[in-house]
Amino acid sequence: MFGNDDQQMSVGRYQARLVSGQMRQKSHQQSVQEVLDEGAAKGWRLVNATTTNASGAWVTSVYWDTTPDR
Repeated sequence: MFGNDDQQMSVGRYQARLVSGQMRQKSHQQSVQEVLDEGAAKGWRLVNATTTNASGAWVTSVYWDTTPDR
């Protein structure tokens, strides 16, 4: 359904990333960890992360503040 899609959105100082994957594939969890590691390496502050499951597909949204020292 979703495959291993990765979508990125920016609004001002905030960055959002959507990571999707199939429930039976462990790659979704690994993909989410890679996105979290990427944001941390850039010095961004994690604002929120939410995971939902619908019909066997997982979608995780991750939100960062890209300028936390502002």
